[in-house]
Amino acid sequence: MGQTFRLKPTTAARVPEGASTLGSVVGTTIGLIPLLSVIPSLSTTGNPLPTVLAAVCALLLFAGSQVTLAWSYHSARLDQRFRLALLIPLVVMSVVLPLWLGKEWTLLMPYLAATSALAVPARMTLPALAIMISLAIFVGGRVDAARSVSLVVMTAAVGLAMTTYRRILDLNTELRRTRRELARAAVTEERLRFSRDMHDMLGHSLLQLTLHTEVTRRLYRAGETDVEAELLRIENMGREALERVRTAVTGYRKLSLTTVIDESRLTLADAGVSVTVRNVADALPEDIETTLSWIAREALTNVVRHAKATSCRVEIRTESGRAVLEVTDDGTGPEHHEPGPGGNGLAGLAERVTALAGRLDTGPAPGGGFRLQAVLPLTEDVG
Repeated sequence: MGQTFRLKPTTAARVPEGASTLGSVVGTTIGLIPLLSVIPSLSTTGNPLPTVLAAVCALLLFAGSQVTLAWSYHSARLDQRFRLALLIPLVVMSVVLPLWLGKEWTLLMPYLAATSALAVPARMTLPALAIMISLAIFVGGRVDAARSVSLVVMTAAVGLAMTTYRRILDLNTELRRTRRELARAAVTEERLRFSRDMHDMLGHSLLQLTLHTEVTRRLYRAGETDVEAELLRIENMGREALERVRTAVTGYRKLSLTTVIDESRLTLADAGVSVTVRNVADALPEDIETTLSWIAREALTNVVRHAKATSCRVEIRTESGRAVLEVTDDGTGPEHHEPGPGGNGLAGLAERVTALAGRLDTGPAPGGGFRLQAVLPLTEDVG
């Protein structure tokens, strides 16, 4: 009797950790716009030109350090030591510039509190915030005692907000990492289970083949006349073992179109891609659904990895005796879907489709992006 082994569906996804690097740089840059309000104070206080130039350079250095530190944290390109080293000049400027140029420059303190939440290790965010508040008390008391309370409150509020934001980012990153580890563990466990099942199944068949081969060898030496019958029995046993292996592998590789799309939804959502699914297809034959499932998995994986899309649409329908799967995205276009070498990717899927007398069309989508369409006949074509 044939045995069928199936992989349990998983939600393994390789997704980017943390917020978008480009988004963090843009957001930080926009957040620095209020710093421009301190520049007019340089002219109203009658500072000499060298002082003005030095202050502007310091302000540009402060802003550049803020953007660099935010980029470093979100992209994880530079380590913790770099961010701590970058925090030191920010602290010096946030204290020295208000004491040197006046109360308008106390605006740097809330920015310093926000930056410190990303610069220090996670366990040190609250102690760092306490230090920033202490510096705000010191600077406010020296520069503008009347507004020192509001400065301290603003510094504390901004610091707490960024500390919370940092905590959320770290938890999301840890959640994604844990999800990937669990998915890997599930796949590994399923592979081990499949290996054990195949060992048990083939071990029994191979043992029978070995025993009957020994019997046949003894009969041949003894000159018995039923050697051919034993050889025929061995041949039948080999065919049965081969059929069991084929049945097992077929069940192992069988996919559900609904399961594949549901699994891909999570991956696409983590990558920032919204998904719209329209399924108006009738019940599909098993081989057709399996092939369309492989195509959908490959197409949606390409959307995540290469398309740089923000939205994706999946449509499954039956029309005129054919099953049609169509995947479109609004990404960078067809160049990211070039088939890989050795029959991988879309090239390998094209072979599957051709084997079922279907066709696989890929190319630019109307209005931009990329479109993949697979069409498979629901009735077997003859000839």
